[in-house]
Formats: sequence, structure tokens, C-alpha cells
Amino acid sequence: MKTVLLDIDDTILDFHECAKATILRAGEDFGIEFTQEMINYYMEQNAFLWGQYEKGIITREDIFQTRFPLLFKEYGFDVDGLEFEKAFQVYFKTQYKFVDGAVELVEYLSKKYDLYVASNSLMQTQVSRLTSAGLINKFKKLFVSDDIGYQKPTREFFEECFSKIPDFDREKTIIIGDSLSSDIKGGCRVGIKTCWFNPKKIENNTEFKADYEITSLKEIKNIL
Repeated sequence: MKTVLLDIDDTILDFHECAKATILRAGEDFGIEFTQEMINYYMEQNAFLWGQYEKGIITREDIFQTRFPLLFKEYGFDVDGLEFEKAFQVYFKTQYKFVDGAVELVEYLSKKYDLYVASNSLMQTQVSRLTSAGLINKFKKLFVSDDIGYQKPTREFFEECFSKIPDFDREKTIIIGDSLSSDIKGGCRVGIKTCWFNPKKIENNTEFKADYEITSLKEIKNIL
């Protein structure tokens, strides 16, 4: 193996914990005391919207214009969801909480392979978070959907990434990520190796089967 594409959210940075901390922090500005039930509702809706984005049904901007207005409508809060989204984006940029073993994994991979980020997100956000986490210099380049112009799992996203990797060899490339619908599906579509990070031991009922499946990031050293 020569090239490793690594997902960020819920692969090396814990999105749920980062989002929760950000929501609570933004809530202070708006005078809102979020309950765990409200946060769970947000997480469910957010996951659904990102799934729609991966399928090309909605745009990334649709996600940002919908998720907090939905939340506040559901719980009867007279709060401008779009203004709350702006505050969320500001605070989220500095939030990071490592998935167990993430730092060691990034250090290990960056020394042995050409390591790249492959993420559905905003470039500025991921650059800021990885910088705050002290990992930004471990990657050769960041491939992020809003910069690429396409999202995982589209073939266009991956082919655009490949075109920017020097001496790219499809047969010597692997993507590591937690999402079957994004990372694994996308990797299978373009004919590269795939490693599914599945810490919750979710059953794979899709047609896309990963070459490798792990429940701990430490297991990657047994593969690469």
C-alpha cells in the first residue's frame, strides 16, 4: 500500500462529542439550556440530512439551513436557527476530541504512507479543527467536499482526489472510514481498498463490502 485516504469525523475526531460541546457552548449565547433529548434529536436529524447529501438529494447548504430550524421548531423555541447555525460553525472550528487511538494512528500512518484527508465537510472547518488538534501537518493534502465540488461517495469526488495525488496508483490505495454509505461505498465504486471502522459493531446490510473491518483503530496496524 502507498496511499491512505482517511476520514475525519467519527474516524479520528469524535463528531458527536464535538457537536454536543459546541451546541452547549452556542446555547449559552442564546440562553438555551439543551437537554440530552434535544441533542439526540439534533444528532438524528443531522445524520439523516448528511445521508441525503451523500445521495445527492440535497446540498450541503440545505443541511446548514435546516438542522437547527428543525430542532427549535420541534421543541417550540423562538430562536433563529440560521443565526444559531452561524454561532455553531464558529465554535465548532476549534472543537476536537480524539477517537481512542487516533493520534497514534495518524502518527503511524503518516510515517509509512502518503496520508490524505477525505472528508464531507467545509475546508475551513476541517483545517481549523485539525490545526487545533495538532494533526494538520501529518497529512499531505486535505480533500474536502466543499473544496472538491463533489461529495463522498460520488465517483467524481474520488477521481478528483486521485488527479491531485502524485504518482497515484489505484491498486496501492485504501480508504479508512466509519461510514458504509460514504467511505466504503465510495471506495468500492472506484476500485480501491476499503477499511471500515465499525466500533459499534453495526451489521452491514448493504451491497458494499469492505476489504477490512475493524472495531478499534489499533487494529489498523495489523492491516497496514
